[in-house]
Amino acid sequence: MFNLRIPLLVLVGLSIAFSICIIGTASHTLAVYNSQRDSNPWWMPLWPDHFDTNGTKSLIGSAVAVVLFDAIYLVVYLVPTFDTPSRPTFNALVALATALPCAIVTLATLVYAHILNHNAPATDTLQTWTCAFRSSSTAVDQLDVSSSVSNQQFTQLCHESKFALYGTLVVFLFQGFVMAGAVVNWGLEKWGSHKEKKNGKVLGDQGSDNVHMVGMGVYETKPPHAA
Repeated sequence: MFNLRIPLLVLVGLSIAFSICIIGTASHTLAVYNSQRDSNPWWMPLWPDHFDTNGTKSLIGSAVAVVLFDAIYLVVYLVPTFDTPSRPTFNALVALATALPCAIVTLATLVYAHILNHNAPATDTLQTWTCAFRSSSTAVDQLDVSSSVSNQQFTQLCHESKFALYGTLVVFLFQGFVMAGAVVNWGLEKWGSHKEKKNGKVLGDQGSDNVHMVGMGVYETKPPHAA
């Protein structure tokens, strides 16, 4: 019987993979900022309030939530105790119960990060600042100086920040596909189960009729072959 269980597992696996990458890239960006903000002049140590890191932190938090919820779905699906292959309704409910919170969290994070990014230049996020000044240079930067006192890492940080943001959008879409797929798969499995029961009932009725005819002494005879 055709179903969407494998595609759903693939989507959940991709969602976890993207979320782990988001955690890694956003955490690295935040770690670089935290380690350099008091010493690197490109991070304007005299104006620390100019930067808003809440967007980066929210991206990390939403990715962690997605990993946890998707891991719950995988555990429920793969552990034989739950017997999800023979329980389509339960499987669909678990998929919806894990994907819906992920979709809500990622959507809220996207909106929040988008709002913070549009506050620039009044206040900058790590993404808007690094992307704006990744190509800038000063006379000091022409010298062989450490990246901890220059903007040498800004290009990488800009790309990492963008990946974390747009990767969250991809994860949101994955969660939407999982919810839609869970509903469609539930319908397919219910329809297939109903069809199998109906076919089994028809075969059972035919078998009963044959037994009844044999009991009455009615047999099928074949005409003799012509010589």
